[in-house]
Amino acid sequence: MPNERERLIELQKSQWQSLEKLCTSLSLDEWEVDTDCPTWTVKDCIAHLVGIEHRILGREVPDMPLDEMCHIRNEQGAKNEIDVVSRRAMTPAEVLEEFSEVNSERLKMLNGQLDFAAEADSPIGKGNVADQVSVRVFDCWVHEQDIRRAIGKQGNLLGLAAQHSYERMTSVMPFVVGKKAGAPERSSVRFKIYGESFFVVNIRVDEGRARLVKELSEPTIELEMDCEVFMCLCCGRWDPDKILSDHKVLIQGDRHLGISIVKNMNYMV
Repeated sequence: MPNERERLIELQKSQWQSLEKLCTSLSLDEWEVDTDCPTWTVKDCIAHLVGIEHRILGREVPDMPLDEMCHIRNEQGAKNEIDVVSRRAMTPAEVLEEFSEVNSERLKMLNGQLDFAAEADSPIGKGNVADQVSVRVFDCWVHEQDIRRAIGKQGNLLGLAAQHSYERMTSVMPFVVGKKAGAPERSSVRFKIYGESFFVVNIRVDEGRARLVKELSEPTIELEMDCEVFMCLCCGRWDPDKILSDHKVLIQGDRHLGISIVKNMNYMV
């Protein structure tokens, strides 16, 4: 845990720095560009990240009604929306200043937190401090990618934060294959991911359970896609039907099951 603690703190610090560097370069027009997150602009994505850290610091959150609710699916989504809407009147400079301030305070908190096995809340539920920081690194990286796609400035798809995030997504793929897509007994799936980040994910269904495995000799299905497509499907950013119609996923083997897997890769609903 001590080594994991240091790794996670450094990952979080570097991810915050990457976002601050990117946002410092944005024009006023770029701050107002719409992202793949429904109703959220670039500024709103940063406001969301500010709000999460603001809450973890235990600071007061305004109690306010929400006018737009159709895209909100759960209680956490409502909290996120309050964090965003409550900062809509702020200028980009003010949002970025608060982002820098809460991150600085959170880093002090993390450096003072010696026991990363201690219980802690996160946006995905109860866990320990290590879980909380792992989720925060992932969330920050995903929203950095939301911003980069919106303004057409690709970057940070390769590196430790990207690797950490892809590993989190990869770990959920057995659930997608076995439970959501309903892959039958003794079937197997190989994801071949290429682009800035290249990796292979092998999954086999045995005894009613889908598991990650090191090797597959002859997979039932092989799905090949760019790393950005993989991320956008897992995080629900892009419509899987459009991805399929645009031929951004190459399916070999059982096409019906392959299509079902692609359509069920969004595990963040």
